[in-house]
Amino acid sequence: MKEYVFSYYPEFRCVAQRCKHTCCADWDMCIDEKTLSDYKNDKSTFSKKLCRGVNFKKSMFRSDKSGRCAFLNGEGLCEIIINLGEGALCQVCRDHPRFRSFFDDRVEMGLGFCCEEATRIILSYNDKIVPVLTFDDKKQEQASFIQEHVLKFRQKALEAVQRRDENINDRINELLALCNAEITEQDVKKFFKTFVSFERLGKSWSNRLKMLKKKPLDYKTDESFSLWCEQFLVNSIYRHLSDAEDTMWVRARTLACVFSWWIIKGVFKSELPSKDDFELLCDIVRDYSAEVEYSQKNLDKLFNFAYKFIKL
Repeated sequence: MKEYVFSYYPEFRCVAQRCKHTCCADWDMCIDEKTLSDYKNDKSTFSKKLCRGVNFKKSMFRSDKSGRCAFLNGEGLCEIIINLGEGALCQVCRDHPRFRSFFDDRVEMGLGFCCEEATRIILSYNDKIVPVLTFDDKKQEQASFIQEHVLKFRQKALEAVQRRDENINDRINELLALCNAEITEQDVKKFFKTFVSFERLGKSWSNRLKMLKKKPLDYKTDESFSLWCEQFLVNSIYRHLSDAEDTMWVRARTLACVFSWWIIKGVFKSELPSKDDFELLCDIVRDYSAEVEYSQKNLDKLFNFAYKFIKL
């Protein structure tokens, strides 16, 4: 089994109290069995406060009325880390915002866009994003037949997106051709209705979509956005293709990544029509990710919608 991380990964460090959108609020954090057992058996001076902040029946952290984790203090720091160290965190808290893609012969690890610092690192990463080998047990595992096809298609898709001597719209068109999809301006109008129909987890994304409704959605990407667009698509393709069931769904998921970029770009233009603001773009991508990528229900809707545009 081989283990890979994506080339931007070593740059990531949690910014803790400097984070504007802490992952320690507005999320239901489930605690794994081992960590839950450790908390029950903790004998430190912190044990009473630890037990008060954990719902052992639901295997979750308790939160206050504003949705903040019981262990998030007034300075934006985690009391569990302060008192027991990072090793005492549950698996979810320890991993976030990391994601893993599993194949029979490899595991790949990257960062999710729902974290503002991860988004900033990924979108501003100047080099091409590639997997970097970090571990190899030298065992000769083989990817399954379907996985081999997924990896081959993914490589072609990544090569198209990362062809930097071409205009970004030409690269996207190559991606559409690879997916065997044709998108018209009339089709673009359907994207908005689809994203509006998704399950809502917060008000911020809803308000942004309302702003977008007032302006036509342009599927052309300005060349000044080329790096941001490339890195968004590359990270999204790495994340969402690994568990595709067949070659049709590989194409649908790739197309869904393009649709997501068009919506993000449209929201950006509706909020700031005359200025390229990287900080704003990062916030929109983070908002999109929290609402879409971290809701399996919304992801399934997006993939199913994209599937309709794939020609047999």
